[in-house]
Amino acid sequence: MIRLIDIEVEHTIEEYATDTVLRDSVRTMQNAVTDDVAALDGRTVWMVNSTASGGGVAEMMPKLVGLFRALGIDAEWAVIDVDEPVFFEFTKGIHNLLHGAGDPDLVDHERSIYEATSRSVADELEDHIAPEDVLVVHDPQPLAAGSMVADALNVPAVWRCHIGSEEHSEKSRTAWEFLRPWIADYDRTVFTLPAYVPAFLETEADIIPPAIDPFSAKNRRLKPQEAATVLARADLIDTDHPVERFDQPARRLQADGTFAPATDPDDIGLLFRPTICQISRWDGLKGFVPLLRGFAELKRDVREDVDASVKTAANGGDDSTDSERSAAHRQRIEDARLLLVGPDPSSVADDPEGRQALENLEEEWLALDPEVRSDVAVVVMPPDQHDSALVINALQRCSSVVAQNSLQEGFGLTVTEAMWKRAVLMGADTGGISAQIRDGEDGRLVPDSGDPASVARTLDDVLGSPERWDDWSYSAQRHVTDTYLVFEQVTRWLDTLGELVD
Repeated sequence: MIRLIDIEVEHTIEEYATDTVLRDSVRTMQNAVTDDVAALDGRTVWMVNSTASGGGVAEMMPKLVGLFRALGIDAEWAVIDVDEPVFFEFTKGIHNLLHGAGDPDLVDHERSIYEATSRSVADELEDHIAPEDVLVVHDPQPLAAGSMVADALNVPAVWRCHIGSEEHSEKSRTAWEFLRPWIADYDRTVFTLPAYVPAFLETEADIIPPAIDPFSAKNRRLKPQEAATVLARADLIDTDHPVERFDQPARRLQADGTFAPATDPDDIGLLFRPTICQISRWDGLKGFVPLLRGFAELKRDVREDVDASVKTAANGGDDSTDSERSAAHRQRIEDARLLLVGPDPSSVADDPEGRQALENLEEEWLALDPEVRSDVAVVVMPPDQHDSALVINALQRCSSVVAQNSLQEGFGLTVTEAMWKRAVLMGADTGGISAQIRDGEDGRLVPDSGDPASVARTLDDVLGSPERWDDWSYSAQRHVTDTYLVFEQVTRWLDTLGELVD
C-alpha cells in the first residue's frame, strides 16, 4: 500500500548557483530558509501522493524533496500503491467535480471503497511516521488516509490541493462537502491560487504555486543538435544519419486507427514547418478537441480565402480579398502543422479516464477531411519517463507555438516549462494558465478555450504576429525566473512548515 520512492540529489545547490541566470534566485532561497531549516531539525518531512509518474505533482516531487535534502532537511517521498480501480475512478470523479464537471451524485458503494482503502493505507503509513515528523499530503487520493494518520499520531499535517476552479458551483460544493471532514484533521492547507480556496478554509490556507527545476531533463538547455538528436531517437523526425533509437520511441495515430512510428506516413516537418504543439495528459479538460477543431477551422478559412483570391484573379478582377492577412501570414497558416502529444495512458496510474480521452480525440481526428488530417499528428510519447522528458524538452524548443488550451487547469506546468524555454505561448484564459501568461505580454490567451472559433481567432492572431514573438518569449522567461522556479517554491514551503512546527 505504501511505496517509498528513492530520491537522489541530482544537483547540488552550488551547481545551480554557477548558472548566472539562477544565481540570485538560489542565494535568495538560502538566506530566507535558515531559521526554518533549524526548526525542522530532527524531524522527517513526509511527502505523500498517489503516483510516482505522470502529471505535475509526480514531476515536482523529486526536485522538491531533493532540494530539501540539499538544505539539510530529512525528507521522504511516499506513494500510495492502491490496486483498486474503483478507488481511482472515485477520486477522478472528485477531481472533475472540483473543476465544475462530472456527476455530483457520489455513489455510496464507491465512497465506502474510498474510505476502506484509505484506512488500509493509513495503517501502513503509520508504521513509517514518528510523532515528531511532519506529514504533507497531496490532493484528494491520499487525503483521507493522511487525515487518519494525523488524527491517530497527532503529527503536524498539511494538505496540499493542486486542483480547483475559479468558479464555484453546485458540483464543486458537493466535492468540498465530501472532502471537508477529512480536511478538518489537517493543521494547514496549501493551494495554487487564492481563487481555488473554499470559503471554509480562507483563514487556514497558504498559497504556493507549483514550480519547475531548470536543470531537469525536461527543462535543461539543449543545443540545436541535441534537440534534433532527441527527436530523431524518438522517431519524430526522419533522418538517414546513424541515430540510436529509444527502446520504445514515440508513436503516431494512423488513418486506419492504429499507432505506428511518428514518421509514418511521412515526416511531420518539425524542423521546417510552423508547428503548434500541445503536450498534456489525455484528459477531456485539457481542451485537445476544441484546439483540433479550431486549427481545422483556421485551415479551412485560409484555404477558402486563397481559393476566392485565385478565382477572382482568373476572372480578371482584383486578386485581393476581404481578408486582412498578408501573403506571408496566409502561407504560414497553410504550412502549419498541429501536434497533439500525450503520455502512454497506461503509464498514469491515477487517471483511469486517460484511455477514453485519447479514444475520443482519435475519433475527432479520423473524422477530419483528409487534407486537414494530414496536417495534424496525434502522438503518444515514449513510455520511459526520462526519454519522455527529453522529448517534451525538444518538442517545446522546436515548436513555433506551444499551446495549452485547457478548459480547466489547476496550474499548468507545461505552460511554465514552455515559458522558461522562451517559447511563443497560446494558452486558455483560465486558472493557473492566465495567472502565468499575461495576455499580450508573455503570449496570448484564448478567451473561450471550449469554442473552436475563439481558438481559431487567437491562433490566427499569434501566427500573424511574428514581429512580437521575441518580446513575448523574453518576457515569459523573465516571469518564470522571478516567480516559478523551484527555489521560490522551496522558500514558501519551508516558511509554511517552519511556522507549523515552531
